Amino acid sequence: MDVAFKRGVYLPELDLWLDSLRRRDFGLISHAHSDHTARHTRPVLTRNTGRLLSDYLDGSALVYLDYHEPLETKDYVLTLYPAGHCLGSAQALVESKATGVKLLYTGDIKPRSSPTNEPLEPVSCDILVMESTYGRPEYTFPPQDKVMANAFHILRSWLTRGARPVVQAWRLGKSQELIHLLLGAGFDVAAEESVYRIARIYEEGGVEFPGSYRCFDGSWPEGQVLISPPGKKNQIGLDGQRGLMFMELTGWAVGQDRPWGRRADSSLPYSDHADFNELVEYVGQVAPKQVYTVNGFPELSAHLRQLGYPAVHLDSRGRTVDAGFQLKML
Repeated sequence: MDVAFKRGVYLPELDLWLDSLRRRDFGLISHAHSDHTARHTRPVLTRNTGRLLSDYLDGSALVYLDYHEPLETKDYVLTLYPAGHCLGSAQALVESKATGVKLLYTGDIKPRSSPTNEPLEPVSCDILVMESTYGRPEYTFPPQDKVMANAFHILRSWLTRGARPVVQAWRLGKSQELIHLLLGAGFDVAAEESVYRIARIYEEGGVEFPGSYRCFDGSWPEGQVLISPPGKKNQIGLDGQRGLMFMELTGWAVGQDRPWGRRADSSLPYSDHADFNELVEYVGQVAPKQVYTVNGFPELSAHLRQLGYPAVHLDSRGRTVDAGFQLKML
């Protein structure tokens, strides 16, 4: 089964797009982050992803699939499995009716536990198409509980000094996870408006938060922690606030390069993606005969070849990055 990658994954033999960034008549949306979505005419997605994208996909004919529920066409069977990345996130297993070959597209995955996401399920396959966001060995994350224990300690020390802590995280996914973790640790939490709205949608999708949180309105009671997306300082009226201290929680904190890096008083390695070792481990769990990596770094595919897997990295212009390596096609 051939695989192409250009602003999305395309399976030409089946005429099927997976996470295309251009509008298609029919295609998968693995989860609700904007770098995996487009306004397809008939998008396939989970119901929780549909909740998160209800305004964006207004006018589309949504094709909902529950996890493990097969969608049959004349050429293939498509089944979704939890990806662990954010609420509603899904991997897609595509089985060709002509050949029986099973291809798994991961989208973004998070193997580590989350209080707000459906847990990742490994799925055996013949061909694996894997996101490699943190596909370099330097991106190895410490245990989550240790990172968050450190974060709680720092936040409490800031609050003791009378500071006003701002925890910066992307508005969908990680922010809701952090609301849950901070509430569970006894913090008083406010959320920037977009983060708050999404948290309410999480509640509609079945997530129960261990306490109440409020939508930030400019007021700042003593002892409160604000969760906000990066770059929102001017938009939400923080310019006049005194004693602000910023914490960012991102996987990029462990690397030398800092794409999308931001100035913060504390930067800690907490991610809603798999790290390098977890990506390698996942390949071993699903045991594919062939691997394609997309997005992120090509070092992952090179490492997988050293482990004996036929693997290549496809870049955003549809080219094979690993020049000189011939991948046998199933």
